[in-house]
This record gives sequence, structure tokens and C-alpha cells, in this order.
Amino acid sequence: MTDRPRSRAGRATRVAVIGLGEAGATIHLPALRQLAEVEIVGAADPDEKRRREASARLGVPVFGDTGELLAKIAPELVIVASPPALHAGHCIAAMDAGADVLCEKPFAASVREGRDVLAHAVAAGRQIAVNHEFRAMPVFRDVIAAARADGQGPALVQVWQAIDHDPSGETGWRGQLRRRSLYEAGVHLVDLALQLFGETPRAVSATLARAVNGASAADAIVVAALEFSRGRLAQLVQCRVHRGDRQYLEVRADTGGASYRASFGGRARLTAGLLRSARPHVALERGASGLAWVERGAKRHVLSRNGGTPLVAATRDVIRACIDTLRTGVPLPFPAIDGVDCLRVVAAAYRAAELGHVVPLDGPDGEAAQSLSLAEEIAR
Repeated sequence: MTDRPRSRAGRATRVAVIGLGEAGATIHLPALRQLAEVEIVGAADPDEKRRREASARLGVPVFGDTGELLAKIAPELVIVASPPALHAGHCIAAMDAGADVLCEKPFAASVREGRDVLAHAVAAGRQIAVNHEFRAMPVFRDVIAAARADGQGPALVQVWQAIDHDPSGETGWRGQLRRRSLYEAGVHLVDLALQLFGETPRAVSATLARAVNGASAADAIVVAALEFSRGRLAQLVQCRVHRGDRQYLEVRADTGGASYRASFGGRARLTAGLLRSARPHVALERGASGLAWVERGAKRHVLSRNGGTPLVAATRDVIRACIDTLRTGVPLPFPAIDGVDCLRVVAAAYRAAELGHVVPLDGPDGEAAQSLSLAEEIAR
């Protein structure tokens, strides 16, 4: 391992990006450019067109080979935004080169692979975080904090996604996945549920369905139930072939005292009458990029709204938290163990769907699911 000094206050942290696809080019690079405490020193991607575009835009060296990037640039923080099947190798290479790591999610191709990366980080003395940026958005951050502070926390959590994004039209690494919905976008739903309860579930069950008359073998519809301690439950629902009003990501957390709600993707709605109420009312909901609110009976109070470009803004805040850890040694608020916990739940859900019964995470079926390759190609 190369012994390099930690970042210090007063100078910019040297950051490199591996992977210039959708996450790297459209989320991480714009987020990095909003941080004065960061110096973008290089990037890597096997695609020549992406390299040319990034080089022209950034004015920094861009490599086709990750090893060459790490050897020549010597970054302090590496952002791994490559396809998930490559995450483990890129994370380990970056740590061996003396860098700390912020990895995109899904964190790894399997639970065991993710744990191997964590063990490597401990042995190398490096920090590794996962970009669970949704929980950094104001709307989800505030719902998580408020719900967990309300008495004993949520008794029931519901998270759902309804979009028109048929798997048969997917390209790139997403188009190669058979276990698709929960592993890809579903990690957001799982992470939010785990954060709302502050623990991993004891058991998982799930039912999956392909798109009706779809050409893809990937799952397009998911209904999963997560069983937490003290009889508390979470329900996750994904419909990737939804022809109605788009609901990109909705959260509802019910406690003994209130119902906490968050909607990401934009909301502007005026209602009048008796909708979900025992008395007449008029209500206006407005949140161009996302809205969080609390309901107590017919009374509603807005908690927060997302600002513009919420994915970029939230990722910027995650990167800033990583820089703070490098400079001060404070604990990471987005540790990679959370990425492994999400993978445990996702793998157990796919295992439960195959077996047709509930899978305890610490039971034999849950242990067997840890070796499940979630980045498996579609069987056509």
C-alpha cells in the first residue's frame, strides 16, 4: 500500500473518477465542480468517446486504463462509478494505490464480494463509503430524522416506485441484468427502509413478475416485505411498467403519532373536499423536485423541499462528508457497510422469490443468498 498523507484543511483534496457513464459524467462530475475543497485530477473509462468528452470538459488527464490512472495521478479520493460488476476490483485497486473510496451503488455483485472489499479496506487502513445520495436529499433526510424521533419510530414503512421503464428497453450493464429492479433502482428503496428503522430486517419475503408480454427475462414488478424487530414491517413496491402518473419514489412512515411522507420527482396538487379526511378541506401540495410533509389527521405540515438538481446536490453533500472524514477523521455518515446491508436484503428477497417462502437473513437460506451473483446476465 502506498502511504500517502490524509487531506488537510487549507488545500484541495485530489479526486479522480473511475467510470464516465451516467453516474460519473452526469452526477459526480457536476457535484465535484460545486466543491471548492476538491481538485479533479483525472478520470478513467474504457470508452474513447467518453474520454474525449471528459478531457475537453475537465482539462485533466483521462485514461482508458484504471491502473494507469492510479499510478500516474496519485489521487487521495477515488470515486468508483463503473458498472457494479467492476466495483470490487476498482475499489481494491484504488485502496492499494493509497486512496480512500466513494463507490456508487449497488456496492458489489454479491454480499460476499462486498464483505471482501470491506475487509480489504480494514487491512489497507482506508475509508470506503457508498453514495446512498437519496438519504442525503432534504425530503428523505428530514422524514428519516422526524420518524425515528417520534416515540419508538415507525411501525410501518411503505416505499414505492412507479415508472414506465420496461426492462426490455434497457441498455448497458442494466440491460444485462436478470435480477433487475431490486438490485438496480431498488437499492434506494431498501436503503431508505433500513434508515427509517435504523436496523436491518430479520426476514424478507418477495414476489416478482416480468412485464406482461415483455421480451426481457428481468423482473419488472416487485412486492417485498421486510420484517423488523418488535413486529414492525416495511413494504417495498416497484412497478417499472407503470402507464399512469409517474411516481418516481414515494415514502410513507407511520408512527404512533403521525404519518411522515416524502415524494421525490415533483408534486403540485390542489385538493378540495373530503379526500382522506373526515371534514371538508382545501390543500395545496407543491414541490418541484420533491416534497416532505407530516400528517396528523387532516392537518398537514411541510417539512422540506428539494432544491434544483437534487441528485447532483445530494451527491455533492455525500462527497463533502467524505472529504470531512479525510480531513478530520470523523466517522463516515455513508459507510460501505450500509451498502453490504442493502445487498443482504436484496439477495434475500430474490432468494425468497425463488423459494416461495420467507427467508430469515441469519438463517441457512439467508446465508446461501450471500453468494448469489446479482450482476448475473439475463437468461434469454
